[in-house]
Amino acid sequence: MKRILKLLTIVIATLTFIVTSSNVPFVKNVHAADRVYSVPVELWHSENSGRLSMGNNALATHATVNVHDNNTSTISVQFTPMDFSNMHGHLLSLSIYSSPIFSGSLTAASVTSTYNDTNLNGGTSTYPGTLSFNFGEAKPDKVGVRVAVDAMNQIMGGDASQNAIIKFNWSAANLVSGSEDSSKDKDKKAEDKKKEEENKDKKDENKAPEGFVAKKLEDYFKDDQKTKNPGLYNLDITGSYLNPLTGVTADGGTKNTAIGEGMVQGVISPINAGGDLNEALKNQKSNGEKRWSKAMLQRTKDGKLYATVRVHLMNWVQRSKEQGPFIKVLQKDGEFKQVEATETKVNIEQYKDSYVDYRFEVPNENFLAMVQMYVEPMNRPVRYFVEVNTDTIKNGNDGLDMEAIKETNYTPYYLGGIGVLAIAAGLYFPRKKRKSN
Repeated sequence: MKRILKLLTIVIATLTFIVTSSNVPFVKNVHAADRVYSVPVELWHSENSGRLSMGNNALATHATVNVHDNNTSTISVQFTPMDFSNMHGHLLSLSIYSSPIFSGSLTAASVTSTYNDTNLNGGTSTYPGTLSFNFGEAKPDKVGVRVAVDAMNQIMGGDASQNAIIKFNWSAANLVSGSEDSSKDKDKKAEDKKKEEENKDKKDENKAPEGFVAKKLEDYFKDDQKTKNPGLYNLDITGSYLNPLTGVTADGGTKNTAIGEGMVQGVISPINAGGDLNEALKNQKSNGEKRWSKAMLQRTKDGKLYATVRVHLMNWVQRSKEQGPFIKVLQKDGEFKQVEATETKVNIEQYKDSYVDYRFEVPNENFLAMVQMYVEPMNRPVRYFVEVNTDTIKNGNDGLDMEAIKETNYTPYYLGGIGVLAIAAGLYFPRKKRKSN
């Protein structure tokens, strides 16, 4: 009996040693060298200018970063509901760009916890609360992400996913578990690699997209052919997020401009069936093809040329002296000069097509204008360009309900001068005749 008990004791001890010292499945993801940090985070605009995104208030103030021994990390962030533009918005999904920012493929974050809340229709829905993702850096300074928010989808009438940046403040991070002693060399190598990638990213930031064909300055200052006579004309216009002269946006970097191009098309040329803007924006062209709409030109009797352009989505745009909208027109020296823009017609509705007509002077019929307007849901100014197709210029306003400049009877300066001379002569010669009698 004693021998049996002794044998059992040996077997149990052996099994205990095997279980505690071998890499069995239920402990294979535990790394003794992992360090866990609580790191302050903020959500920035995708333009990487350091300004907070409108969704920053929905992001919890701290993220949990689990730094692995192979200089990668697992990051957990938490989102809460946020009220803006009279709507109770929620995060729907979070996807992560591989490093550097906004390059490589997108990977959806895993939802590790959810919560129930009132949705935009007054019912109840389940939303992601805590999300986690793996990242190829140990201590990333910035991570490019793509977020989908229900309120923005409703505003834009479809998928309005946007890029943003999660910024990590490592100087205020707290080590929750693990040891820093064995990690200094690895952190130094990871930091050097990150700087190298950031420098490369900056070099590529202001390059035009591959295949972009830039126009020349002289293309916009050819002699006018069709609008020399006073009167009304109509022509086709389109919007461009990229500067046609450079292929670079006026907002900063040029990466992932598809969102900007879609928005600009919705602003300048929505497919507006029955005035329902939600339906219009669902029909955005995804292949990069431009969409065109009508604008008005007016040559006044004094020889000046004015354009009237209709800008849509204006129910989401701040209109003020401080925030605009502002319009700048390309000049012969290559600079964009701000011009006076007059609101000639205003039609504002909350959820249907809302627009404002802007009239401004242009140097010639083939003009290029840059518009800056402050989009309230995005909490930042947006800049884009308006281009024209002079091949489509026709006499008349083509049924456009745009207001023209009402001109009074106008006498050209040379006729006016002749008239003055005639009056003077008439006063002089009769007097002379009376004298001779």
